Amino acid sequence: MKRLRPTSWINNIPAYVPGTSKDTIMKRFGISDPIKLASNENPLGPSPEAIKAIESSKRITHLYPDPDALDLRKAAAAFFGCTPEHIIAGNGSDEIIDFACRAFIEPGDEVIIPETTFSYYRIASLACGAKAVMTDMKDHAIDIDDIEAHLSEKTKAVFIANPNNPTGTCLDSKQILLLADRIPEHVLLVIDEAYAAFVRSQAFKSAVNLVHVHDNIVTIHTLSKSHGLAGLRVGFGIAGSSIMESLYRIKPPFNVNLLALKAGQAALYDLDFLKQTLETTWNGLDYLYAEATRLGLQFVPSQTNFVLINIGTGAEKVYEELLKRGIITRYMASYGLDDYIRVSIGLPSENQAFIKHLEEIL
Repeated sequence: MKRLRPTSWINNIPAYVPGTSKDTIMKRFGISDPIKLASNENPLGPSPEAIKAIESSKRITHLYPDPDALDLRKAAAAFFGCTPEHIIAGNGSDEIIDFACRAFIEPGDEVIIPETTFSYYRIASLACGAKAVMTDMKDHAIDIDDIEAHLSEKTKAVFIANPNNPTGTCLDSKQILLLADRIPEHVLLVIDEAYAAFVRSQAFKSAVNLVHVHDNIVTIHTLSKSHGLAGLRVGFGIAGSSIMESLYRIKPPFNVNLLALKAGQAALYDLDFLKQTLETTWNGLDYLYAEATRLGLQFVPSQTNFVLINIGTGAEKVYEELLKRGIITRYMASYGLDDYIRVSIGLPSENQAFIKHLEEIL
C-alpha cells in the first residue's frame, strides 16, 4: 500500500533550534526565577503604548483583522522612511523570509547564505527545494568577496543579515552598495535589518533606500527586539513594486492578527520607549565589554543587542554551569563557534548577575 510521503527535499531540512526557555530551567533545576539572556529579547518588556493598544482592542478580537494592514504599514512607512505601497506586513520577519523564498525560489536553484548567520534563511530556502551554498566569514563578519565568488548561473537569491546574527558585526554602507552592484539583476538580494535600530557605527546606513534603485532588493525588519513585540510577531518587507506584487500574491489574507496590528502601530510611534531601549542596550554592551576585558575574555564588538564572548575550550561547561545558577545564555556550537557563548543584553541587575556567576565559575 502506498504511503503519503513529503516532497523529496523535506528530510534535508534541519530543525530550527531555539534558545533554552525559562520553563525548561525551572523544571530542570528547580529555579523559580531564572534570568534569560539567550534570545535577544527586549529586557524592558513591550512598548507601554503597545500595551495600551492591546487593552483597548481586546473586545474586538471577534472581528477579522485588516487584511491590508494599512494603518500598521503607514506607521511603518513613517518609521522606516518609505511609502506604505512598498511595505508588506508579516507574522514576524520569518514570514517575510518565507514569502521571498516561495515567490522567487524553485527546486534546483542555489541560494547563497553566509556560514554563520540566522539559520532560518537556510531552512526556508531548503523548503522550496533549493540548494544552500554557504560562504565564508571574515573576522566574524560577512565576506562580500566570497559571496561574489560563489555566484553562479544557478544562483537565485542571496541572504545577508545586517547587522549579522549571531556575530553582531555589520557591513558598512560602502560594502552594501558594492554588494548590491555585484549581484546580477535576476538574483534576489535579501537584506535582513532585524537589528538595525541598535547600530552605533556611523558607517552603517539602512538599505531601505536601495529598493528604489535596485529592483532585486528586499529589506526585512521586525519589531521583536527594538520594540519588545517578539511574542506578537510583527515584521515587514520593503521592496520595489515588482517584488511587492509577487509577495502580495502569496500573502494569506489575515496573516497579521488584530492585536499585533494595533500593538505594532502604537509601538512604532512610541519613540520614547525606543530611546530607552537603545540606552539600556548600549549601556549594557559597554558594561559587558569592560567586564569581559577585566576577566581576560575576548569578545566580538557588537552592533546589536547581544554580544559573542569567547570563553575558550570550556565554553559548553561554563554554559551548563550558568544554567544551574539560573542564567540562560546561548552556547554557539551549533553555529560552529564552539568556544563562544552569546549573551543578550538584559537589565543592569541581570547583566551584573551574569558577570558575578561567570566570574565565580571561571
